Amino acid sequence: MNTLVWFQRNLRVASNPALDAAYQASMQEGGAVVGAFFYDEQYTGEFCFADESIPRCGELRAGFLWQSLLNLRNNLQQIPLIIQCGEAAGLLVELCQQLDIQEVHTQKLWAHEEQFVAETVRSTLEAIGITLVEHECYTLLTSTIVTARHPDALSSFSKFRRKVEREVGRDVEHSAEVAFHSLINSSERTEAQRVMLQEVAALSENRTESPIPIAEVSEPRSVLPFVGGESAGEQRLSHYCQQALGHYKETRNGLIGADYSSKLSPWLNLGCISPQQVLRAVREYEHRHGANASTEWLIVELLWRDFFQYLAAQRRGALFCGRAEPMGSSRAGAEKMGSVSAVSDTALTDPSLYGTKASEFAQWRTGTTESEFINANMRELNSTGFMSNRGRQNVASMLIHDLHIDWRWGAAWFEAKLLDYDPGSNYGNWQYIGGLAANPRGGSWFNIEKQANVYDTDGAYRALWASSQLE
Repeated sequence: MNTLVWFQRNLRVASNPALDAAYQASMQEGGAVVGAFFYDEQYTGEFCFADESIPRCGELRAGFLWQSLLNLRNNLQQIPLIIQCGEAAGLLVELCQQLDIQEVHTQKLWAHEEQFVAETVRSTLEAIGITLVEHECYTLLTSTIVTARHPDALSSFSKFRRKVEREVGRDVEHSAEVAFHSLINSSERTEAQRVMLQEVAALSENRTESPIPIAEVSEPRSVLPFVGGESAGEQRLSHYCQQALGHYKETRNGLIGADYSSKLSPWLNLGCISPQQVLRAVREYEHRHGANASTEWLIVELLWRDFFQYLAAQRRGALFCGRAEPMGSSRAGAEKMGSVSAVSDTALTDPSLYGTKASEFAQWRTGTTESEFINANMRELNSTGFMSNRGRQNVASMLIHDLHIDWRWGAAWFEAKLLDYDPGSNYGNWQYIGGLAANPRGGSWFNIEKQANVYDTDGAYRALWASSQLE
């Protein structure tokens, strides 16, 4: 039986149950395995801000993705990886018919658009007699565990953590990995795999260049020389857990340098490494050096990531809707602004709803506001595709609570720019800051000047990013 692995955000060979299961199914019946990745609307689409269009997947994020795909193609060795541009449902039907595929294995994802695509693919494949199998490998905890421990709607992270934390580590191993690695490490190909390689080579559509514009991070001020792919992700995980994990809790709110935080999120969110691999690396550190507050807190951050994935699954389309009510010192001024109350749940890009807001949004996204702390963070994002967690909270707070701009403008900008973008974490965090979902405080407002003085006491970060270009 020939099987196909539909790669999504699981761009790795190790710790990949979809790949393991596809290999096992094909080997039992003398078949072959092939992989596929599709550049669909989430990568090729555009956002419109006033009269300007920007890609949903900006050049830095696209570069990191392309590096990850090339590394996956190399690491798969005996298994060909097909890269095509278009929607998954139609392309999968064509591939399955061309390559005599009987079973498709993929990753279970949780956000609304992802679930809609998966449902469409399932029904389309079933219509021609092909089975779609989804495997959970994007979160640390499976949905079965989360549902059993927390059956009601998610209302706060602290409650979620209390209910599920004891389950961490109970289902992190994938025993089929050993069998799969015997294939990719073997110099001999089965006859079925030889035929599959020939058939894939004959396909007219198999990308060898990115279908969307790409750029690599070349900014010398970047906290890391971010390189996409499983190999680079494993190297970063190994380095961090050997060199810096022990002080994570004390330094995680830093702004300058490679090791103040793990910086694992770009690789995690494309699935170049798995949360299970991170957990195993933390446990290995604890075995050698003992557990401490920092090892515990890195696992807490993995749970935060899970929290936003399952929150996205519950909220579905509501993850992208709703008006945030400004809070903090700016609330009184916001209540007087008719333009804010006029914003509908479906309006994202119509500047007439904001009056002068399009201009203020442009200042925010280009790092030319009156706040040098905000400017520094936005310049770092635009130049490198990365921003610290502390920075993200502050720039989101300013956009929502001080500038009174629809939070979805900021979330869309982050989607385009962040190397570590995923819909659950991105839109979930923006809704959290805006008080639309799972924030018991009703939103999070930050005093930007105070935050700058606390976390950039000597002004070194603001000085580093005082201009858009290194002088």
